[in-house]
Amino acid sequence: MPTAEFGGIWGYNSRQLMASHGPWGSAADMRAMVERAHSLGMAVLFDVVLNHGSAKMNVLWNWDGFGPDNCGGIFFEGEKDTPWGKRFAFHKPEVQDYLKQACRVWIEEYGVDGLRFDSVHNMPWWLLQQMTFELKSHYPNKILIAEITPENPQVINDAGFHSCWLHATHFDGIKIMKGCDGGGDPGKRIGMLKNMVAPHGFGNIGGVHSAMGSHDQIGDRDHGKQDGHGTHRHFVSRWGGKGNWHARTQCRAWFGFQNCCKGLPMTFMGTENLQEDWWHVDKHHRMNWGLVEGADPQTMEMRAFVTASNKLRISCEALTRDDVKFVHEDGQNAILAFMRWTQDVAALCIVHFGEGQWENDGYGVSTTWGGGRTWKLALNSQAKEFGGWDGSSTPEAKADDSGKIMVNIPKWSMLVYLSS
Repeated sequence: MPTAEFGGIWGYNSRQLMASHGPWGSAADMRAMVERAHSLGMAVLFDVVLNHGSAKMNVLWNWDGFGPDNCGGIFFEGEKDTPWGKRFAFHKPEVQDYLKQACRVWIEEYGVDGLRFDSVHNMPWWLLQQMTFELKSHYPNKILIAEITPENPQVINDAGFHSCWLHATHFDGIKIMKGCDGGGDPGKRIGMLKNMVAPHGFGNIGGVHSAMGSHDQIGDRDHGKQDGHGTHRHFVSRWGGKGNWHARTQCRAWFGFQNCCKGLPMTFMGTENLQEDWWHVDKHHRMNWGLVEGADPQTMEMRAFVTASNKLRISCEALTRDDVKFVHEDGQNAILAFMRWTQDVAALCIVHFGEGQWENDGYGVSTTWGGGRTWKLALNSQAKEFGGWDGSSTPEAKADDSGKIMVNIPKWSMLVYLSS
């Protein structure tokens, strides 16, 4: 989330685009944080808000005494308002240069590995093209991610970004879980899942998605009542809370599923710990480290699965390649199987979002990968060590002449089989 000096509480009302937010520490502290993350093998991306600026206590706004009609002065005059504040004066070369340099400062002075651009649909398309061209020419190894509503692959193909922030994955997941707005129709449900696996028009890193929600869906600024319906919640709280077995197993299934999809999976802090309720910057709703420090057993099961799923994604190149083939669709039972592969290994991913259950190798999954192959289980979200049970899955299956394998399918599960 934004780190530039801002007004408000979440960082999305920028005041000084080249200054780090003072209450969080000094510029040296921020540099040290990035360096420490790098030493641990982690990349760091910063969120930049270039589409509007804060009118309150903003020296840019007050620079020349506003001008008439509260126009914001030389940095804002001539532009229209957005729901969050006035747009910058994009038509001015000086302001264009300011916005470009605001991007470069985070890369050059702090060493970040990429930038996420907030709400680029509130910026001129030609300016986005200029910015991405210049940034990519100076920093070819940095990733640039755009949030645009509605989601549009042209932000990659034409505006020059590497990836697009996808909200649809989360909202389609909610529809599937609630069985509403098409999510309860077998055909439409499978269609939604397929578009999560391979978002239309987006390449392998083209979509950044969070099936279980981001700050927009989990954060709440009104004591848990932001939208009047109490739906801004951590994923586990939407389905019954951490103490509910179904809610926990559904979280594991969705986490494993998004790790097998094309694109860059994202997890909002606390999700990996089965944190409940909503997120906010107040002291009661920040990251709850007590779940980990107290070795909460349900949290430890979820963390064990998150670790196993992440390790599989990192170690299995097939899960990060561009190729996807849908090999089995069962809309009635909410089961979808798809293949990801390299020249050396194939990954068969089977997701089941339903209450049905098949034991004693009682469910047939088509692989279309040729008969006689042996498929070995690499991940089962319903394994006992993750909160499931022994015997919930089939450790190894040999395909018949048609390429079909017979396996156990536990309720609410994500299974990954590998074959070389």
